[in-house]
Amino acid sequence: MKKFFILLIVILAVCSSLFAANNIFLNDPAYSTALASPFIKTSARVMAMGGAGIAVQNNADSLYINPASLGAKGLVFNIPNVAVTLYNIKSYNDEGILDTILDDPTGIMDNAGSIAGGLLQSDVFNLGRNKLATIDAGIGFKAGRFALAVDTQVNLNVYNDDGNLDSLQIVPQVDVALTTGLGLRFFRDNAINFDVGFSAGLNLRAFTRAVDYDTVMDMFENDKDVDDILGTYTTAIGWAVPLSLGVNVNFPFGFTISAVASNINIINGGYNYKQTNFDLIKDDPMGEIFSAIGADEFTAKSDMNLALGVGWAPDLGGWEWLADPTVAIDFVDLIGLFDDFSLNSFLARLKMGAEIKLFKVLELRGGLNGGYVSLGLGVDLFKVIHLEASYYWNEFGENLGDKDVDAFTIRANIFWE
Repeated sequence: MKKFFILLIVILAVCSSLFAANNIFLNDPAYSTALASPFIKTSARVMAMGGAGIAVQNNADSLYINPASLGAKGLVFNIPNVAVTLYNIKSYNDEGILDTILDDPTGIMDNAGSIAGGLLQSDVFNLGRNKLATIDAGIGFKAGRFALAVDTQVNLNVYNDDGNLDSLQIVPQVDVALTTGLGLRFFRDNAINFDVGFSAGLNLRAFTRAVDYDTVMDMFENDKDVDDILGTYTTAIGWAVPLSLGVNVNFPFGFTISAVASNINIINGGYNYKQTNFDLIKDDPMGEIFSAIGADEFTAKSDMNLALGVGWAPDLGGWEWLADPTVAIDFVDLIGLFDDFSLNSFLARLKMGAEIKLFKVLELRGGLNGGYVSLGLGVDLFKVIHLEASYYWNEFGENLGDKDVDAFTIRANIFWE
């Protein structure tokens, strides 16, 4: 555990000096994910439903999906919620890392070296950016129409533009997000009513200068400490204040139409980064974080996202204990569609999915995300422990079919509702 926290502090350190003085990183595709991408909490439910869900209730997760859904009163505690996502990057022999683990789950440690070696020599890196893994952890609650959450996320981003090990770049990234939101329902007693909601966050992000293959192998082969390897690295640490606005129009028979404008960055339009060095972060990590607030050495623009959604959660007149279905269809990034209007672009932004909850215990989910299939299930144990698993595909290429990578997410909540 001690080494884990040291690693997080190191990552924070390595991430704050690289970007202020050397703005070449603003145009370096290796950093495109870590630099300006919006913070998105991993939702196993939404990913299993094809990425759709802005027009259906998501309890405390509505802070990140559609704050207007907070207009439905309720009391929810998530203490804590944890999610782990592995991306099934193919190795040179076309054996996926997830396939290897599932074939021999007890032999992971024994085969760790060969798995890592095959992964790092993968031809998949010829196709540009990707991810190896994502870990989410957070706590949150919803009281009435108000919600508050603190979430952390660790990403391992990778990039390679020619397939050679010398060009392989691994970019560790850490996010911390404090988010609050409020939703209000108007004309509650009418057949047609509507919700309006907003959420605001303070997001902190840190990531290192890219770590190359030789550095990683040297650390493992010679059992070097993280600070020995990264002590001389420059680092980027940044902050952003994004807002989200949502509207739901609720119709009879459980139909809802929603619109959400998210990632509205009200200060400089994105993440504001500062340069520092590893030793300063290691000795005083919070001091470096707070000193970055107000620093404007450079800004990475992060675009707003506009999405529309349709949801259907029928009222079955008291039979929900037997089967409680939900259907969702989303159309995301409407602004980007006008920049690249084509059938491929349209399909890439179309997400749809469905869920059915049986006996208020078992949740079965499925969907299509830009044409890629997604599946998932959840188990609600005594309304205290909620376990979820999702299997889905992501497109990391420029167009559908360029670079499809499957991923597996497991999430656990200890909650009271």
